[in-house]
Amino acid sequence: MELTKEIIDGLANIQNSNVLPEETFLQLLDSIMSYISKNVNNEKIVTAICPSKSDLIKAAFANIACLFIEAARHDYDEESLKNFLHNKHISGSRIENLCNKYVNNKKDIQTQLELTGNNLQHIVDIDWRLHHCVKISTRFTNIPIYNIKISTKECNQIKHVIFTCSIQQLQELVYKLKDIVRHVEKISNI
Repeated sequence: MELTKEIIDGLANIQNSNVLPEETFLQLLDSIMSYISKNVNNEKIVTAICPSKSDLIKAAFANIACLFIEAARHDYDEESLKNFLHNKHISGSRIENLCNKYVNNKKDIQTQLELTGNNLQHIVDIDWRLHHCVKISTRFTNIPIYNIKISTKECNQIKHVIFTCSIQQLQELVYKLKDIVRHVEKISNI
């Protein structure tokens, strides 16, 4: 996990109880969790926590939020987060509260990250049927037609793409998919 020097320095500053009193720190952690995991906008609450030090509170809010989001993105557990902070020379009594708050809300953070991410749809299932078209209007034909249903998943929502194609179109689709697989394999070998 990589964080900028400004964020690391800001995280080191939250240990100073003269800069950030204990009650303010705990309120700040609650506000951060509701902002990240429940997507609640707490701008007014953040400035109301300590109006005399609103710039410090906003900076601490941003630094801790970045830490929580990056830790959840990299799937850190409590011990990994403590080790990361210790390696950055950040230690103290508030680290316990910080890590506990993170661990208790880690799944909520990760769920929110999945919902707000820019993940592309991915295919989860394909279903197909072969139909035989014997007659079109007044003339007789003997054409196989394939009905294809592709199920895709994006942000925990399943969507279906349904289309019909002839055997030539299906062969072309299969060829293009095989071509994609070859390109991916070629790139992964580099």
